[in-house]
Amino acid sequence: MGIFSRRTAASPGPAEPFELLVDTVFVVPTRGHAFTGTVTSGRVRTGQAAVLHLPTGEHAVTVTRIDVRRRKADVAEAGTEAAVYLDGLGRGALPVVAGGDGSLIDAEGVRGARLVAAP
Repeated sequence: MGIFSRRTAASPGPAEPFELLVDTVFVVPTRGHAFTGTVTSGRVRTGQAAVLHLPTGEHAVTVTRIDVRRRKADVAEAGTEAAVYLDGLGRGALPVVAGGDGSLIDAEGVRGARLVAAP
């Protein structure tokens, strides 16, 4: 293989069990809720079904986007710090605090939450 040869992309295998330990959450306009943290085990993929364990209960969600080092990625593996965008969180699912002209997401309230692969 020459220096300028391109490798073929590995085929995306089946979804694997994973766990992401949440550090913080914020909202990105037009994209939704971004949960940042470290993938502690397994591999998370875009489109994968997951369960978000919050103080308010468990919520079935779908991973809609993954960012690793501020770049879009299809996969985040164990040991990687990533931002994971989720779809399926209903209104009132995240803890809030009073602030500004309404309520703000309580980032401290979600710290330590777990996002795991759906069974």
